[in-house]
This record gives sequence, structure tokens and C-alpha cells, in this order.
Amino acid sequence: MKRFIIWFLQTMVLFSLGVWAPAMAAGTDQTHLSKIVKTKQTLLIKATARNDMILPAKMALISAYEATLEDIQERAHQLRFLIAVSESNPFEVSMYFKQAAELRDEYVKETRAIRGLALEIQITLGIIEASREDLRFIAQTAVSTEQKQDALSLLNALDRLEAGQMKIKQTLDGVLARSDEAGKIFSKYDEELEAEMASVWTIYFTTRLFVLFERGGIDELCLSYAVWTGAIWPILDSKFPDSFIEWGKSTCAFLALGFISLLVFRWALGRIGARSDGNQSQWARICRSSSLSVFFCTGFWAASIIGIFPENVIFSKLAVIFGSLAAILLAWGLRDMKLRSGLSSPLIPFFYLYAAGIIAQIANMPLRLLGVIWPLGVGIMMIFMWRTARKYKDPAPQKLARFCFWSGFPIIGLSLAGFTFPAIEVFLTLFLCSILYQFASAVSDLIRRRLARLQEKGDSLFHSVSVSLGIPIIWFSSVGVLLLWLADQFGNSGILELTNRIRFTWQDLDLGFTQIVVAVALFFLTKPVVEVLKNGVQRLGRKSRVDEAVMIPIETVAVCGVWTVYGLLLLHIIGVRLSSIIVLAGGMSVGIGFGLQHIINNFVSGLILLFGRSVRPGDVIEHELVLGEVEKVTIRSTLVRTRDDTTMLIPNSNLVSMPFVNMSRGNRAVRLIVAVGVDYKSDPDLVERLLLEAAREHPEVLKHPAPRVRFENFQDSYLDFRVKFWVDFDGSKRIASDLRFGILKKFREHGVAIAFPQMDLHLKDVPGGYAVLKESNAKET
Repeated sequence: MKRFIIWFLQTMVLFSLGVWAPAMAAGTDQTHLSKIVKTKQTLLIKATARNDMILPAKMALISAYEATLEDIQERAHQLRFLIAVSESNPFEVSMYFKQAAELRDEYVKETRAIRGLALEIQITLGIIEASREDLRFIAQTAVSTEQKQDALSLLNALDRLEAGQMKIKQTLDGVLARSDEAGKIFSKYDEELEAEMASVWTIYFTTRLFVLFERGGIDELCLSYAVWTGAIWPILDSKFPDSFIEWGKSTCAFLALGFISLLVFRWALGRIGARSDGNQSQWARICRSSSLSVFFCTGFWAASIIGIFPENVIFSKLAVIFGSLAAILLAWGLRDMKLRSGLSSPLIPFFYLYAAGIIAQIANMPLRLLGVIWPLGVGIMMIFMWRTARKYKDPAPQKLARFCFWSGFPIIGLSLAGFTFPAIEVFLTLFLCSILYQFASAVSDLIRRRLARLQEKGDSLFHSVSVSLGIPIIWFSSVGVLLLWLADQFGNSGILELTNRIRFTWQDLDLGFTQIVVAVALFFLTKPVVEVLKNGVQRLGRKSRVDEAVMIPIETVAVCGVWTVYGLLLLHIIGVRLSSIIVLAGGMSVGIGFGLQHIINNFVSGLILLFGRSVRPGDVIEHELVLGEVEKVTIRSTLVRTRDDTTMLIPNSNLVSMPFVNMSRGNRAVRLIVAVGVDYKSDPDLVERLLLEAAREHPEVLKHPAPRVRFENFQDSYLDFRVKFWVDFDGSKRIASDLRFGILKKFREHGVAIAFPQMDLHLKDVPGGYAVLKESNAKET
């Protein structure tokens, strides 16, 4: 019975689940659908409100893009017109090419934003379509009438939202179509400009454009002059601001930045002059001479930034002119601070010709006319340069002036041959190189003087290293300015691309031109650091009164450490892999075992001598009959200065593996021996006393240890005496010579004779004498 009751209950539970579960599931689905409808309704209300709010902003953005696109197209057509009237001048074509590239970048930037808006609208329309499909399904499957009505109302709201988005999309599609057409035009312009640049550079560098003495040259010159004078004012007018507002903006920018830079420049030079030692008047003169040029340079530069191309062309050119003048005056002022000549810079005549060339470029002077005027200007410049070179007493400005003078001959030759443009390029390059050389050398000299004062005062090593790095930095900055100028001049000619493609390949090593430049720059940056580090270690040794022999190995290790770091950086720069280094090390080990063992032996022996301090600078050593003073112990060899003032290089391995005598361990005294032979008739006691007196009376013979005299031996013809005394190494030979003079003088005063070699010959009488000798000779013959 109990089992039956349990079975009945289980059956009823299963039946109830089978009957009521679909009903419960249906109720759950309807509740879920209601939640979905409510959620979509809320989101749709928010989306509609947001769309109504940002719709005017989107339309305004599209309208602004249309205006920007029209402005870009108008400026592009203006550039095409300017290129057409530029007489194919590569400088102007290059300038227009840059402006076209800027327009292209501006077009891409603005179009990217509009295309982002179009993508956003496309995504919104996709979401609307997906929501419409969901709502249609809900309207078809909904059980209650309320759910169907909510779904249908949401569908109507989606239609209104889609209509608003489609309105924006239609407007945007038309704008993007015009944008695509403009993009095709820009691409065409770029191709035409690139082709024109290539042809213009080829023509200007390889073709004679104008020769004065050819037939019809004078007529062409007169025609070019007439055309140019008729078009000069419209050309200049196109390069100036064309409205009062633009003039006002340029003037305000000119005055504002000009005065700010003037105040900063005068304040900086005043601070530097106040901290200089006795050069306040020179710094004040530099400030007075270059302040006006700095003011005009920065002012015109600010006006060129505020202005719109091509109305800012003249301002940028004037900024370049006054900037060059400021650099010349500042560099010469720094140089003249040491020379104190009171003369002007030798580059001033060069600058006048440079300014005339810039003005001719601004006025768009024809090359036919410029080909006649330019040689005359260069000739006048050469006359002034020749006269200026004689006024300078220092060789540096003389060489610079003479260099500028002799550089005029190839410029004149190129101009007269018809290659006016290459002549101008050569002149501009030489002019910039001269300015950079004068400026870099002047600043380097100033840094050297500053570094010398820091070392005299015992300033910190970090400060000295920081100052010393200024010399390579200023030179590499000058080279960088020159490269930037060359890139600006020839950036579109293909020269830089050709240089960048230069590669040096060896096995797995691929070395580019840029890597070589960086490696060389790093070398010249490391070199002054090493020099300052050596001076700092030496100064530290003097300041702390540490033995010089202790500081030498420290200096050697520090220098080797810096160069080791440079070597590792160099390997990283050139792209050498660790596997290659391991292979190289294996090859070097074999080489060391066979051919480099002596070098490595000397290297290790040098470390032993440096850290073992068995030989120190100043010691007097005798090695293999060589007596001399140790001047320096290096890694490979030891420098020894003999008494004959000759320098010998002794390998370190010899001093480690072979015996040597350190005659002045702890001092510089050396023992000398002077040998004297006297006659057998001389009194030995008197000779001993005279020798001691002569040695003691000499002021440079050391009192301790005292001189000694020894009676060495009885020789064949004299009594051998030796006087032994101690002197300083530097005057050893001279003191020995002086002592011999003193000994000879005392011997003569006391009647002591210097013995000389002699031989007594005793002849015996032979019976028969001459007859016997004659008979013996006859037998021999």
C-alpha cells in the first residue's frame, strides 16, 4: 500500500509538470518580450533625442567640410597658376611642391573626419535595420495586444530615425563624391609636380640655360629685362598680404615676437657677460651689434608663420637674410673676443652678395638677367675679400677670407658658361658652410676657455664633462643644419634618396649611411669625455695627494672602460649579432695563440706593472745596459728617457720576465763613477784627498750618501782610482763632466800627473850585428 501511494504521487508530479510547464514557459516568454520591448523603447527614445540634438552639428560639420574642400581646391588651382608663371625655377617649384603636399595632408585629415562620420551613419543604419527585424518578430509573435501596439509604435519611431540618418547620408554621399573627385585631382597634381621637379632639376643642372656671348644673347637679355620689369610689381604684390587685416596680423606678430626675442637675447648675453672674467665690454659689443638682426629675424619669422602662402614668402626670405646676418655677427663677436682686432667679420662681403641673391629670388629675376649680374657681384665680392684678408693679423680670419676669395673663380666660371643655377647653388652652400664654420669654431674656442677655467678652479667632473660635450654637439649641430638646408634645397631632386640607399654589405652585416654617421658622431662625442675623464682623474690625484703611480692604473682602467662602452654601442649600432661576436672571439683566440701572443703578453705585463707598481714614472732603471728615467708606463710598453735625451720603448714583457735594476726606488738619485789613472810616482793619499774635495765641492753632488774613493788596481802604466758619488738623474752627465774638470784642475795645482800608456823598449847588442842580420835576410829571400 505504501509503495502504491509513492508511485501515485510520482505520476501526479510528472503529469503536472507535463501540463503546466508549457503554460509557465509561455508566461515567461511573454514577460521576456515585454522587457525587450520596454528596453528597445527606452533606447530608441534616447537615440532619437540624441539624433535630434546632434543633427544640426553634423550638418554644420558637412557644410564646413564643403567650404574647406572648396578652399583647398581654390588654393590648389592657385598653386598651379603660380607654378605656370614661376619660369620653372626649381626653388619655387620645390616650395610649391611643399605647399601642395601640405594641401594634400590637410585634405586627407579633413576627409578622414568626414569618412568617420559616414562610417558612423552606416553603423547606425545597420543597427536600425537589425532592430526593425527584432520588432517585426515581436509584433508577429506577441500574445497581448499591448505588446503588438508597442512594437508597431517602435517601428514607426525607427522609420523616423532612419529618415533623419538617410538625410545626412544623402548629403554626405554627394560631398564625398566631390571629395573623391578632388582627391583624383590632387593625385594628378602630385604626379605632374613630381615629373616637373625631375625635369626642372635635370635641366638646371645639366643644360646651359644662357650664354652671354652667343648670337642673339644681347637681344634675349634685353627682352628678358623688359618682360621682368613689366611683371615685377604684380609678382611682388602677389607675395605680400592683400588686406589691411592681414597686414595688421603680420605687424602685430612681427612686433610681439621681435621684442620678446630681443629682450631674451639681451638678457641672456648680459648674464653670460656678467659671469665672464674681464670680458664684459666684449659681450656688450656683441649684444649691440647683433641685437637688431635678431629682432628683425624673429619678427619676420613670426610674420611668415601668421601669414598665408604665398603672401608670407617675402617675410620668410627676409627672416633668412637677417638670421644669417645675426649668425655672422654673433660668431665674429665670439671670435674677436680672443683676437681683439676691432675689425668687421670677413664674411660681410659674402653676406651682401647672399642678400642680393635672395632679393633677386624674391623678385623672380630671369636667369638670363641673373647670369649677367651674378658674375659681376661675385667679382666685386672677391675684390673686397682680397682687401679684407690683408687687414687681419690672425691666420684664421685670413684663411677664411682667402677661401671666400678663391671660391669666387669657379662660381664666375659656371655663370659665364651658362650654368647660372649651379653657380648660385655652389655660392649658397659655401656661404652657409663659412657661417657654420665660423660660428662652431668660435663657440668651441669659448667652451675650451671655459673648460680650462673650470679645471683650474677644480670644478666637479660632471660639470667638466657636460661642458666638454658642447664642442662635438655644436659641430654636429652645424653639420645637421647644413644637411637640413641641403634637404630643403635638394629634397625633391632625388639626391637625398640616392644617399639614403647607399649600403655597405659584408656577409651578414648590412651597414647604411645613417648608421655610419651615427657611429662617427658617437666617436666624436666619446673622445672629449675620455679627455675630460683623464684630466679629472689627474686633478683628483693632485688634490688628494695620492701617488701618481696609483692614479695611472685608475686612469687607464677608466679610459678603457669608456672606450669599451663605445665599442659595445658601436656593435649595436651597426647591427652585429651576438653569434657573430662569438665567432669573431673564436677566431681571435686562434690568432692570439699564433700571431698575437706577444701583444697579449705585453698587455698583461703592462697591467702587472701598473698595479704592481714595480716601475713608476720618475724611477731610474737599468735594463740590458740601458740606463734611463721612466716617463710613462702604458699598456703595451714602457717609455724610458736615457741620459742622451733619447726615448726608448721597452716592451712590458721584458720588464716582467727579465731582471732590471731600479736604481732610484723611492727617489731619483743615481750613482756615478768617474775613473782616474795617475802616475806611479803620485802620492795615493794625496790623490784620494783631492778626489774627495773635488766631489764634495760640486753643489749638485749629494751629501748623503757621501762620495767615496776607492783604489781599484795597479794597472800597467797607472794607478787606477775610482770616485763614486750620487746625483740627480736629470743632470748626471753634466755633473760627471764638471767633476772631471774639477779633478784635472786640482791635480795640476798639486802636481799630480795623469798617467798615460807607455812602453819601454830595450835593445841588446848581437855579435856580428849588421852582417848577421843581412845574411839571414838573404837566406830568407
